[in-house]
Amino acid sequence: MKDAMTFEAILEDYFLNKFLREATEWSYRKVVKTFIEFNKGYILPESVTRTDVLKWRRYVLNDQGLSKRTWNNKVTHMRAIYNHAISNGMINIPDNPFNQVIVKPDIKRKKTLSGEQMKKIDLIMERKIELEDMGVNDPRPNALEPAWFWMTVIETLKYTGMRQNQLLHLRLCDIDLKLGIIELRAEGSKNHREHRVPVTARLRPRLEQLYHRAVQRGAKKGDQLFNINRFTQNKKRMTKAKNMDHPPLRAFFRRLSKECHCDVSPHRFRHTIATDLMKRPERSLNDVQMLLGHSSVAVTLEYVEANMDNLRRNLESAYAA
Repeated sequence: MKDAMTFEAILEDYFLNKFLREATEWSYRKVVKTFIEFNKGYILPESVTRTDVLKWRRYVLNDQGLSKRTWNNKVTHMRAIYNHAISNGMINIPDNPFNQVIVKPDIKRKKTLSGEQMKKIDLIMERKIELEDMGVNDPRPNALEPAWFWMTVIETLKYTGMRQNQLLHLRLCDIDLKLGIIELRAEGSKNHREHRVPVTARLRPRLEQLYHRAVQRGAKKGDQLFNINRFTQNKKRMTKAKNMDHPPLRAFFRRLSKECHCDVSPHRFRHTIATDLMKRPERSLNDVQMLLGHSSVAVTLEYVEANMDNLRRNLESAYAA
């Protein structure tokens, strides 16, 4: 009798055929893991019914309180691996149980960081850097350490608008300090396109510091630039050969959000720089599109938050006595 097909076996075959990014594979595994955990730790793909999926939907949206977009993202992942398993004869079911279970998402305004929030972030991180320079370190594991490294992460996101995945894919050879250019790799970009961003005067000192410290620790041209494992005091992470991945980045932003009493994320810096550039008198939509690496101006416009001050002035002018 043939052994029953497992989710792990389907995932492995799916990854073999699709050749996905490492981060994408991780997201598929995470979604499958949460579905299995919802079903008490074990369920076979062939036994899943539409009712099981609808119960999971209710749990995700009502009990966990996650967003409709998060649910739809889970559905997209699960539907893809089921389509693969069905079309390749790995499981014998008539229909994909994840068809027609998405929900219409709420359209929310893009989130930016205010000037006050930006100042608070800088003050918290600069104070942390001062304490480190004085030799004062948290005896317990602290996701904000080393602060100079994480401040470089913040300023790179703040002054370039790059995505976190693009930052993690940066290699030393992608930084041209002489020309003041950062080459963003296709494998780190959402649209799989390479593009360049400039190194501004405010970003340069910290970027140079990170680059030279990485070289001093033995980093080569083809090595990852933003790799906390070179600089951390955490012995579990002190493996120079291991690249930094998303978990340390997520842990840092969770802790920073807690310290700042507001949500801080890489994507908020991206929306903020787009909005700030469009507020300037010499604004250029093409410049913002080029900076963010969008293939369409329409996508760029989605990143720009409405200028409430201009709107207020125009309204007041229109109804002036």
